[in-house]
Amino acid sequence: MVRSKTFARPRADFTLTAVVLSKAQWVIPVFVACLVAAKPSQTLGQAPASTGRFRITEKSADSLRISILTGTEAVFQADGTLALTDPRLVTVTDDGKTNLVFTASECLYDQDKKTIRSPGELSLSTGDGQMQLKGVGFSGNLAGPTLSVFGSVEARLDKKSRLPLAQAQQKTDTPSGEPELLQITSRQFELEPGRALFRGLVLVKDADGTLSSDSIAVGMREDDWEVQTIRAAGSVVLQAGQIKTTSEQADYDLPAGLIVLKGNPSWTMGERSGRANLLMIHRDSQTVNAEGDVYMKLPAGAKGEGGFLDFNAPKKEPSKAGEGRLAEIRSNVFLFQSATEENIGFARYIGAVRLTRGEGRLQCSFLNVRLAKGSGGVVESVNAEVGVKLAQGGDQLTAQTATYDLAQKTIQLRGEPKWKLGTQSGQARSVELSPDDGVFRASGRVKIQLPQPKGDARFLLPAKTEPSGEPLLIVCDSFEYRQAEEAKGLDSATFTGNVVLSGDEGLRVLAQNVVVGIDPEGAGLVSLDASGDLDVSTTGENAMRYVGDRLVYSTADETMRLTGKPSVEIRTRLDGAEVVALGQAAIYNLGTGLLRLTGDPVLKTAEGELRGREVVFDQQTKRLKATGRWKMTLNPKTIAKMREGTKKQGEMKTGTR
Repeated sequence: MVRSKTFARPRADFTLTAVVLSKAQWVIPVFVACLVAAKPSQTLGQAPASTGRFRITEKSADSLRISILTGTEAVFQADGTLALTDPRLVTVTDDGKTNLVFTASECLYDQDKKTIRSPGELSLSTGDGQMQLKGVGFSGNLAGPTLSVFGSVEARLDKKSRLPLAQAQQKTDTPSGEPELLQITSRQFELEPGRALFRGLVLVKDADGTLSSDSIAVGMREDDWEVQTIRAAGSVVLQAGQIKTTSEQADYDLPAGLIVLKGNPSWTMGERSGRANLLMIHRDSQTVNAEGDVYMKLPAGAKGEGGFLDFNAPKKEPSKAGEGRLAEIRSNVFLFQSATEENIGFARYIGAVRLTRGEGRLQCSFLNVRLAKGSGGVVESVNAEVGVKLAQGGDQLTAQTATYDLAQKTIQLRGEPKWKLGTQSGQARSVELSPDDGVFRASGRVKIQLPQPKGDARFLLPAKTEPSGEPLLIVCDSFEYRQAEEAKGLDSATFTGNVVLSGDEGLRVLAQNVVVGIDPEGAGLVSLDASGDLDVSTTGENAMRYVGDRLVYSTADETMRLTGKPSVEIRTRLDGAEVVALGQAAIYNLGTGLLRLTGDPVLKTAEGELRGREVVFDQQTKRLKATGRWKMTLNPKTIAKMREGTKKQGEMKTGTR
């Protein structure tokens, strides 16, 4: 260990005096020298010996730097130490770069142990001025060099080092070149090559927020003491605006601009909160990454991710399935990128995503939230992908993708969407919902299952057929279900394009458009309006076929009207023979069972034809009636049969006389 001094040691001076004196004379000087060497400040009541200005140089144990300790005055103390006035300690690298400057009002220097100590105040600064510190009470070792501060620690760090507070929002109101300082207070401070440690109620403050923890360790390059990493440990709380983060440990890599929080990290942002096993924040890109058992809470009124959960809310009547409840999200990974004036932002949930609120549930593999640029984080759309399953109460939707457009207030499902809503179920190529309007739309190879008609609505089925309970199957190009706007109104279902309705009883309806009115309470068929190339047929006993342009049914007057141009056609069989009814309109009364044909009606049977202004067929009595200049035309076989019958009756009368 090399050292140089600018003052002479008293012990050496007295030893030299003893050499030139005789044996009888050297006893007293040596004794005095021993006293001076042992307790120079108390010798013969003299004042402590002073060396004047002081300077000593020590090379560190790792040989990477040199410590230079100076003082305006050095005074020997009784314990062998030197009391330095205005001490100054500077550490210099091998290439001559200053990386640490220490000053104090006074301190004690131990020449043998190479240590300094003092109960007084001190100040410390890195060579580049990045960190400045002051405190009360300290001790240190020049060979380290090391330094410990025992109380009232206050430090300032220049934020050009990008320390971990807030979300690194770029400040445009800070004048160029003006330093942004970060303040640190703690009870204790320790410094050694490559490491600085703040301990005891550590608090970090700046314009962006605050950070508190039990300790903060600062990692520095050993050659120039430039800050590289920061680790906060023990009850870590980071507060920046409305964002508050807690964890047991927070690591910040300055070159990478990455903050990693471990030990049950959790966060709150206004009414939003979350937790995960690991939380990472990248300051420069303003991104957040949470991993492992991610759990988040969203406010009840959130229209972003939670918008999926109200997919069947009727108009003017908010869904009560999750009303007033927080939405909860679970996933394996969470990624967040804040929006800027130039770029959109996003929030992504990855792996086993589960979103719940009350009875509303969403499951998928990926959930992506798009944030509009320049909007302060306003949600623009939400997209769920892979294995999407939406459920609310007993209703359920499944698809490969689902997109919630907040601007249009619609939910779009793609990739073989299927649904089960109340008593109906179906599938299509795509589905679109407007929850606020109570509208459900499906398009592309639509297949729907509806419950069997109830009560009078069974006019569509053979009269003597017992209901099987099997649903009706409808195939069409597109389908729209619209919930009633008023509480006592009817829901409507519209089927468009190559509509085919069939049932197990042999019912088959072909049309281009079918509009159905449905009672939302009993899910019963109230009205039906079918038009365009209309062809309705049933099989089995009393099979019938209706051909026309339009079929209208309503429970209001218990009638079914079939109209057509130039005429409608109704075919059935009666006693094994075909019956054909033609006319411009056919009106069937479900209450009386009467079928009336109007508009030049013609009723054709095996016996002949019946014409009139109106032809009435009574299903109950199996009787026909024609009114208004009616005309009946019988075929020859019928006439012959009637003549033969008349002849037999005459013969029977003659035989009885």
